[in-house]
Amino acid sequence: MEDIERLYEKLITNDEDSPSLYNIDTKIRSQIYKKILHDLNALKEKQRITKLDSDDYKRLDLEIRLRLLKEIQIIIDDYVMSKKNNELDRWKAMYGELDIYIKNFFYYRIDGKYEIKRKVLTNYKIL
Repeated sequence: MEDIERLYEKLITNDEDSPSLYNIDTKIRSQIYKKILHDLNALKEKQRITKLDSDDYKRLDLEIRLRLLKEIQIIIDDYVMSKKNNELDRWKAMYGELDIYIKNFFYYRIDGKYEIKRKVLTNYKIL
C-alpha cells in the first residue's frame, strides 16, 4: 500500500498555463491501477485459502478494502477535477455514474462496527 500512496502523491498535477486547473496524471493513474490490481489478485488468492473466521482473513479483508477505497478515491478526485474543468462528459464516458462509486465507498469503508462485529466481506464488487 505504501507504493500506491507514494504514487498517489504524484497523481494530481497543476496546469502550467492555467495554475488554477488541476488534472490527473494519466500515466500515474495507470501505474496505481496496475499496482492495485496486482495486489488485489495476490490478496484474494491468499484469502481464498484462509479460514473465514480467522484473524488472517480479517487482515486480508482490510487490505483489500483499503485498495478498493483508494481506487474509488482516485475516481472521485477525477470527478471533482473534471467538474471544475468542465469535462464531466469525458468523466462520465470513462466511469459512468458517480452514485455507483459513492455507494461502493460506503460499502467498503471501515466503520466502528468493523472491529466490534468482525464485519468482513466475502463478496467484493471489484471495479
